[in-house]
Amino acid sequence: MPDVLAIVSKAVFEKEAGGRKPGKVWPIDTYHSQSKGLAPLAAGGRIFMVTVRPPSDTLWLVAVLENPQNTGKGWRSGRNRVAISDITSLVPRLRFANGKGINAAPGTLGMSLQTPRVLDAPSAALLLGQAFCSGVAPAVNVTKHDTIGPLPCLCKLCLPQSAERAETGGMAFVRSSTEALGRVLHYWIPEELQKNANAVGRSVRSALASRLAAR
Repeated sequence: MPDVLAIVSKAVFEKEAGGRKPGKVWPIDTYHSQSKGLAPLAAGGRIFMVTVRPPSDTLWLVAVLENPQNTGKGWRSGRNRVAISDITSLVPRLRFANGKGINAAPGTLGMSLQTPRVLDAPSAALLLGQAFCSGVAPAVNVTKHDTIGPLPCLCKLCLPQSAERAETGGMAFVRSSTEALGRVLHYWIPEELQKNANAVGRSVRSALASRLAAR
């Protein structure tokens, strides 16, 4: 899946990020653009959002949007969970899918990144590694509170008290979870289906992602 490097202007970042600096998470969920350079994301992928900070050509990674969907006004995903980080030292190592790097004269780094472009796989991996090193906020538990069902509730308040295994109606169940767009859903599956847990997880994740994207 393609991963795209896209710039956030100085004006937009300073207006919307609330003065956040490296180490802080900017919980943005949409990249407001219909640039043709973002079209490859229709097949999935990530937007690595960067901004250039004054007075020199300092480049910050400010957000990573996972599997964004085109809303017609921009590309929306779950809220960013990656902390802002300074990636200036990585600039010489970044390459786009066409094999070209970032070649900008002093003072023109921002201008050289105006068009969103697909990164090559090693560069995307490099930025993803930096993103995880900078810190990732935990996914939000969206499991609804349930006091009626026969199995223990797995909402964010009840989950810490829940066991990994439960029984009801003569059947044994095990706890599982899946994550999409910065949200995590916890659920029970019959113990006898554990061998198919990956397939069940993919199905639940797809349904969760579709529901979140439709919001």
